[in-house]
Amino acid sequence: MIQNIFILKKKIMKKYMWLSKINFSKAYYILSMIFAFVLPLSRAGISFMMFFLLILWIFEMDFKRKYNQIINSKLNLTIIFFFLFSVVSMLWTTNQELGWLNILKTFYLFIIIILSTSIEKKYLPNIITAFLMGMFISEIIAYGVFFEFWTFKKATVSNPSPFMQHIHYSLFLATTSILLLNRLFSKIYSIKEKLFLFFFFLTVTGNLFLSTGRTGQVGLIAGIIVMVIIHFRFSIKSIFITILLIGTIYTTAYNISNSFKARVADAISDIQKMQKLDFSSSWGIRAAFWILSYDAVLNNPMGYGVGDYKIAIKEQLDTNKYPYIRGHAREFMQNAHPHNQY
Repeated sequence: MIQNIFILKKKIMKKYMWLSKINFSKAYYILSMIFAFVLPLSRAGISFMMFFLLILWIFEMDFKRKYNQIINSKLNLTIIFFFLFSVVSMLWTTNQELGWLNILKTFYLFIIIILSTSIEKKYLPNIITAFLMGMFISEIIAYGVFFEFWTFKKATVSNPSPFMQHIHYSLFLATTSILLLNRLFSKIYSIKEKLFLFFFFLTVTGNLFLSTGRTGQVGLIAGIIVMVIIHFRFSIKSIFITILLIGTIYTTAYNISNSFKARVADAISDIQKMQKLDFSSSWGIRAAFWILSYDAVLNNPMGYGVGDYKIAIKEQLDTNKYPYIRGHAREFMQNAHPHNQY
């Protein structure tokens, strides 16, 4: 098979001599820079750049090297296994339309395989910088909407998310905060650069707590823990830095951001309701999904199929083992989304 691929490559190179003149390393670098820049700004831009990167990846050939890199990467193998298992699960998926739609979404993960087998390590800092520049533009627009300097698409003062749903935007903001914090801990940047990075970090983290996306606000905690351990290993120092960072960020956010304070109050109220077996709240519905999903997996370890989460939940509710899940919670769980970005 590999021999046939080489023969095919020679035929293509002979017919299209211009391919041999392409500097694929530089081409990947340029396209990846553009991709990283548009990632927080345009869904259409993401799709276009993924398409061009895929075409370049195919034209480059060199599949033997790529194959070796893929099979030696646990992350890449996990993505492939997840995709293949999702496809196989269509054999027992009842809702075929939703199943194939969910599988289509997993194609976005394949950009990780393309980039990991194509980008030289020396280019990564610049590619990350391009992403941060895209987020900087997004930030300016978001703050402009928040302070009512202008309007932009569906962004509002209470939810200044300019290019995507607030939950997704909160994850982008949390990721940006971690990337900036990582550079602040790095020794390769000058004092002037770190002053700008610190200012950017403050504005991004502030934006995170202005938004209504709790997913990113929770994700930031995990990100800080991992990032500090990577820098300082697991030590007394890393524990102290983690507690100091998380304590400072979340205490400041609670005292400054009315939105975050309200969300914390909502969370406390939701927990108090769950203690009284009332799951008709945002956190309550999430907890109810976890309880039912756990039982569903015990009953069917292979899963219900990539499109059948509603069927799985309905089957569990119909067992009448959960009398405490009623009213709004029961109705939402049978008719809406799974309520869990992770």
